[in-house]
Amino acid sequence: MGTICIVNGHRKLLSETFIAAQVERLKGDKVVLYNYFPEYTCNGRKIRYFYSRHPWLMKLKRLLPQFLYDRWITRYEQSGARTRDFMAGFVLEHNVDVFLAEYGFNGADITPIAKYLDKPLIVHFHGHDAHNETALAPYKERYREMFDYASSLVSVSHCMAANLIALGADESKIVYNPYGAREYFYQVQSDYRKTLLAVGRFADIKAPYLTLMAFQKVAAQFPDASLVMVGDGPLLETCKNLVATWDLDSQVTFTGALSHEDVLPLMAQACAFVQHSVTTSDGDMEGMPNSILEAGAAGLPVISTRHAGIVNSVIEGETGFLVAERDVDGMADRMCRLLRDPEICRTMGAAARQHIRENYNIDRHIQSLQDLIEKARVGKNQ
Repeated sequence: MGTICIVNGHRKLLSETFIAAQVERLKGDKVVLYNYFPEYTCNGRKIRYFYSRHPWLMKLKRLLPQFLYDRWITRYEQSGARTRDFMAGFVLEHNVDVFLAEYGFNGADITPIAKYLDKPLIVHFHGHDAHNETALAPYKERYREMFDYASSLVSVSHCMAANLIALGADESKIVYNPYGAREYFYQVQSDYRKTLLAVGRFADIKAPYLTLMAFQKVAAQFPDASLVMVGDGPLLETCKNLVATWDLDSQVTFTGALSHEDVLPLMAQACAFVQHSVTTSDGDMEGMPNSILEAGAAGLPVISTRHAGIVNSVIEGETGFLVAERDVDGMADRMCRLLRDPEICRTMGAAARQHIRENYNIDRHIQSLQDLIEKARVGKNQ
């Protein structure tokens, strides 16, 4: 058995715990590539400078004057041949026998290398890489090549799977494999006080300002209610301005980005989890928001929208409430219903915990991915 090479793109974000879980829990030897093609890094080092089948290049870099190195070597350094060289050196050094690309864009970038080195490729889609029309436009041809070469295409929602097929993916290669909540979320015991909790990036698809607009309608009826918003992102300052304008500073708290360890106590002090996800004008959508799965595992009812994988993870009227995208009045009404009756929160929260445990199990998620990796290895060796 060789080594799994996980092509992760940017450095691990606090909000992308699903990738961290895969890196930690997949069995066997693993090596992770960060940054973007072809400037990958591994263990803090740029691999183009440390892996090569032609070590004389590094010697020339040390010995030649810069202007001569630029004249004679730099053009080759920037060529496709050089990229294939150091990637081949990296794969050989680490005994890589399968690539797992996180996000379709990384999968499209690594496809020519995987083909050149005759290594199987699995591509795990997460959200905007299957939906954002603006981001996808320059990748369409490369996506077709990736769809043709990859052994498996992992989707986290049925909506995403349908969109991948529309983009040209072979339906037989698509594997539905939603995320799962880690075990410690199931240990949370909330006191169901009048606190609503939101956890996620302050980004367009999560529309945190719409959550705030709903809470503004609620705040006057429930002056003892509060909203805690965890996360960071480009819309954070806008949301802070709205809170100040509406004079809600005493009822709304912004914590910034937090680790799981810091989020767990906040879940234990909430009566519900709220998130107003929307489809943007360029088609961008969520995949399967992990924070919603984690909230359900923690025994919190969820108030959210009929959007992407959320429609599968929240059972309307049983584990939470779903409203149409941009239905601020509807979200405010559901907030009021849960703030008014902590017993409903407890009942829905218990049902949510059971639903997530049975249908969004982290062990099942990792095992499904492990099975795809072993299948790809066997297929390549046959």
